[in-house]
Amino acid sequence: MSSQLLEQAWREMAQTLTDANFGKTKEILEAEPPKWLPDSSASACMLCNVRFHPIMCSRHHCRFCGGIFCHGCSQGRSLLPEKFRNGNPQRVCDVCCVRLESVQSCLINQVSRASQFPTHDLTDLSTLRSWLNFPWGQSMEYEIYKATNSIQGYIKVGSLTPEKSIPGAILKRAKGLAIITVAKVGLMVTYNVGTGLVIARRKDGSWSPPSAITSFGIGWGALAGGEVTDFIIVLRTDSAVKTFGGRNVHVSIGAGLGAAVGIFGRAAEADVRAGDGSCAACYTYSCSKGT
Repeated sequence: MSSQLLEQAWREMAQTLTDANFGKTKEILEAEPPKWLPDSSASACMLCNVRFHPIMCSRHHCRFCGGIFCHGCSQGRSLLPEKFRNGNPQRVCDVCCVRLESVQSCLINQVSRASQFPTHDLTDLSTLRSWLNFPWGQSMEYEIYKATNSIQGYIKVGSLTPEKSIPGAILKRAKGLAIITVAKVGLMVTYNVGTGLVIARRKDGSWSPPSAITSFGIGWGALAGGEVTDFIIVLRTDSAVKTFGGRNVHVSIGAGLGAAVGIFGRAAEADVRAGDGSCAACYTYSCSKGT
């Protein structure tokens, strides 16, 4: 009899906790955007009480509660409820980060840009963006579009000149792919900048979600002109994938401006290095447009 009473008590307690958690979850999901506190309302962090300084300790507003916190107390990034109308993770204080953790899986399906259908899904010649990838992407959706456009463009080049296509055997053994669009402009001094993404092959053969990468640099020489080049970098080893996916990544692409002949061409060389002075094991293929 006592065991039955104990079991019933445990069930009631579990149901009470479930109802309480559901109430909290519902309250968070239906939260309204707060009115941010004025900067003048706090001279110190509302969590750790450290005093703000214009250089050493700046103010940051929590996007969920509107309070003012130092950098150390607001390092978290969380998706916010639907009424906040933002599909990207936002800076929140440590307290709100813990509160929002329980609803992140739900918000990923509701508001995350990663769960939305792409709007830039047309890569034929009826759209201007399909002719030329803009080298500096401002969203992951556009980076995915650029990567798709780059692959389709290279497939077209490979169909016309099979010797320039990427061998199937290399792709089958690839541990990852890095796809990046780089713009170079120079008159004696050259500048290059570009963005792209890197993906890795999982052990089951599927591909991981993309991670953003950036390339920029300055050079000099007897060069004049400009080009936009789409690079497809086949990463051959797991260490190469880790190098490209690490935080302290430096990507250097050494294809000269002279590689772009007329309005469309194929870069003759593309030397790629990544990481802290180490050389990644990879093959690089590229198509360029320039003058």
